[in-house]
Amino acid sequence: MPRILAISLSLLLLCSCATTPERSAIVPASELPADVQFNKDAGRGNWLFVTVRLESGEELPFFVDTGVTLSVLDKSLEPKMGKRLGSGTLWRFGTTQKVGIYAAPRLYLGSTRLITSKKILLHDLKEPSALSGRRVMGILGMDCLKHYCIQLDFEAETMRFLESHHLDTGQLGQAFPLTYRWNCPMIRQSALVGEQITNVWIDAGYAKDGALNAGLFRQKVEERTLRAQGEATNGSRFERAWLPNSVWNGQSYTNLIVGNESDLVGLRFLARHLVTFDFPKHTMYLKQRRASPLVDDDTEAASQFLKSLKAKGRLPGWPENDEGATYLEAQPDSQTYNFRKNGGSFTSHYRVIRGSKDQPWKLKNAWRTDQNDRFVEEYPLR
Repeated sequence: MPRILAISLSLLLLCSCATTPERSAIVPASELPADVQFNKDAGRGNWLFVTVRLESGEELPFFVDTGVTLSVLDKSLEPKMGKRLGSGTLWRFGTTQKVGIYAAPRLYLGSTRLITSKKILLHDLKEPSALSGRRVMGILGMDCLKHYCIQLDFEAETMRFLESHHLDTGQLGQAFPLTYRWNCPMIRQSALVGEQITNVWIDAGYAKDGALNAGLFRQKVEERTLRAQGEATNGSRFERAWLPNSVWNGQSYTNLIVGNESDLVGLRFLARHLVTFDFPKHTMYLKQRRASPLVDDDTEAASQFLKSLKAKGRLPGWPENDEGATYLEAQPDSQTYNFRKNGGSFTSHYRVIRGSKDQPWKLKNAWRTDQNDRFVEEYPLR
């Protein structure tokens, strides 16, 4: 199954909304859905998916996105939507797209009707479908989510809807006051790297750990010689970077993947915690459960195979006294995984393969690239 660790489509904002932080009253929902199971790979490189039902009974896979102002339906549903009400503009990290605006249909989780805006956006969701390796028919945005107190338990793979007035807040971890811009949540906090307090988006639709603004990203890449992932543009801008260690809000974290877009916290980082969004009371709670990222079973198995080779001294290009993380980033393609190991001025790459889930892993090839991702040499296999 195709899965990736970095998905870019997120922070979809309706540009006609207010551009200053908001703290207006939110009407909490009076009827709460039952607990909902979500996909196992949520926070492990993919979005968090739930099954949303139309009034006709048709079930549609939606992913949950606190970075989208209005909920979105796939354009293929347009024949069922009635008269088009107008056009809107979606903004995504500096790019804009025209979308259709329609009267929102009734949406249900289980037997419970969800509170949504009176309007909904229609957009072609082929790109997120291809990126996530599954059909995407909708995005559940803040027009809906803001009415609920929602807990995301990644260990139990469960989304819970809680009574906002009956929370045992002492069990929920650190509280972060929320403000809103374009109807989307943010906190006053330092970014995932750095000490300066700023506005940090809370974006559950951003699959990496988070992102830094361009200036901070450039500064930290230069200061700490982070291994940047992706193609450089204008000679200096990189799309992603790997942070082997970081301290945020007094807690230590390892193996963070951050983008070069805006100061935000994404789903891969949130998944290291028990997350409670008390949107009616403008508060987010984070209870750290692990410093390292969640990893799916196949990636973990491939990683353990590399560890076994390292223990036997058969992993080329890997220092024998290095006790660091086994993998930097895994990019699965069918039964093939590409692993990267940061070495400061270079990166070692390992491609492991297997014919099927029942067959053992094999190291197909290994090579080294420089800081600009240029090929340097192929390692001989031992």
